[in-house]
Amino acid sequence: MNPWSLELLVVREQALDLERRSLARDCVRGLLHRVRPGVYVEREGYKALTVEGSHVVAMRALAAVAPEPPQFSHWSAAVLHGLPTLGQHLDRVHVTVQDPARRGSVGVGSHVAPLDVGETIVVGTLRATAVPRTVVDVALASPFEAGVVIADGSLHAGCPEAALQEGAAGAAGRRGWRRAQQVVAFARAEAESAAESRARVTMLRIGIRPPVLQWRVADRRGLAGRLDFGFPWVPAGGEVDGEKKYRDAAMASSGAADAVIAEKWREDRVRLQVPLLARWGYRESGSTVQLCPILARIGVTPERPRVTIADYSSAFRLVTF
Repeated sequence: MNPWSLELLVVREQALDLERRSLARDCVRGLLHRVRPGVYVEREGYKALTVEGSHVVAMRALAAVAPEPPQFSHWSAAVLHGLPTLGQHLDRVHVTVQDPARRGSVGVGSHVAPLDVGETIVVGTLRATAVPRTVVDVALASPFEAGVVIADGSLHAGCPEAALQEGAAGAAGRRGWRRAQQVVAFARAEAESAAESRARVTMLRIGIRPPVLQWRVADRRGLAGRLDFGFPWVPAGGEVDGEKKYRDAAMASSGAADAVIAEKWREDRVRLQVPLLARWGYRESGSTVQLCPILARIGVTPERPRVTIADYSSAFRLVTF
């Protein structure tokens, strides 16, 4: 279901009580779902939406009844831009206002901050903060890991690194600014998924030397494959292996079976060059307790002295084995 095509039924304040009671009965009967006061949608279509899709509907609903177009920001803007949010903070829509008196709408998280004209764009029919401003806003308000996930996602989608750096510099003095600077310095376009981003943060916490991202492994026939993480000083490699690779039609267009076979042939070639190879999933990516022993089994252990964010920020990005 496309959240942009789901029809909104908007009931104005001057609607008759009879109309309101009729809508309330349809909600009880399971025909309609009330998105926010005065805005309804067909329930079955709404139930078919993803978490992000239902959030888009919530933003559209707010825009339909707001006295002036809301300026969506933070996690709401991230959803509009297709950036990873880990499903966090999507229980309400987020807007940025410059006047504290405009805070307090039902189901809305209002953030008071200055906003330049160049930091806003229109996505679909909704006003949103531009990608660099959105990334910095989330980094200011989130733990380090969540900030890195969205920053990596923005760079991978094509946002210029200089734009993030400029955005972080422009946030000087705002609460969380130092963390936002660290997030932007740590972010890498080579991280291709939220799981890879989380694994990088976990490796930093464990004290692992910065890995090579998207490590190219070659044999006499040419490129044998790319590994999500390369540890050439061992040498060893690591892969974040989620079910989406085999279940998502966009990633496994010829079917799960063919995807598994292709992955097996690729791994066989890679292992001839890099025998030490570890695999882990999304859950392990975010846990030092679970990821540390997985890495230790392939000889990847904490460094002494302990690595820092600065080590990751200045680390090399591409090495061919």
